[in-house]
Amino acid sequence: MGSRPTISLIVITRDEQELIGQCLASASFCDELIVVDSGSTDRTVEIAKALGAKVFDQPFTDYVRQKQIALDHATSEWVLLLDADEQATHDLGAEIVAAIGAPGAADGYRIRRVLYHLGHYYTRPIYRDRPVRLFRRDRGHIGGVDPHDKVIVNGRVERLVSPILHFSYRDIADHVATINRFSTRGAAEMEPSALAPVQMFTHAVWRFFNFYIVRGGFLDGGRGLYAAMTAAFYVFLKYAKAYERRLKTLHPR
Repeated sequence: MGSRPTISLIVITRDEQELIGQCLASASFCDELIVVDSGSTDRTVEIAKALGAKVFDQPFTDYVRQKQIALDHATSEWVLLLDADEQATHDLGAEIVAAIGAPGAADGYRIRRVLYHLGHYYTRPIYRDRPVRLFRRDRGHIGGVDPHDKVIVNGRVERLVSPILHFSYRDIADHVATINRFSTRGAAEMEPSALAPVQMFTHAVWRFFNFYIVRGGFLDGGRGLYAAMTAAFYVFLKYAKAYERRLKTLHPR
């Protein structure tokens, strides 16, 4: 691809046959495709290999370590991190190539994610999601607290304009299953507190108010109400599960 800096795409997967093809195809501007799979039983690995990806099998531990393992396999100068249910837009690909090839390029770039759910792209600020997803390989690593991994860059970070499209949930049932799974992992990382019963209420109410009023969810009608309610429900479940763990510690059978 000429003399421009090279790019590795890194993705972690497990049973993602419905979306992995579109994810990898959207990153056709990348020089290397790295997929770390944790025991898929569907066609995920077959599809990834057919699209030229290097696939590595790795039993799942947590999101932070799994993505760091994927990063460790990358060999290019730059790394683009996508989830299997995400796609880079055409404009984003062009912007990435221009940004890393420009004099004075930053060490990392934040990229806005636009969620698609309930037949709707959430383009308003209700989901203020602009994580670092593009970075120099030798300047970044994966950190954060499971299940909320994040890229940590040692250097200057700027923003790109074009978005990543996020096709996260097949339907409401899938969304609820994700909330249940992620709230369990989030609660496991918390130290159970005597205040958990209060936090179940206050933190959930604040999350609803923040999403629906502060971030303008009401402008998205019923979909905005749904987004605010489910965001609050996630917080409620996380603190409820932490409280449950505390009760089991205090009153073991």
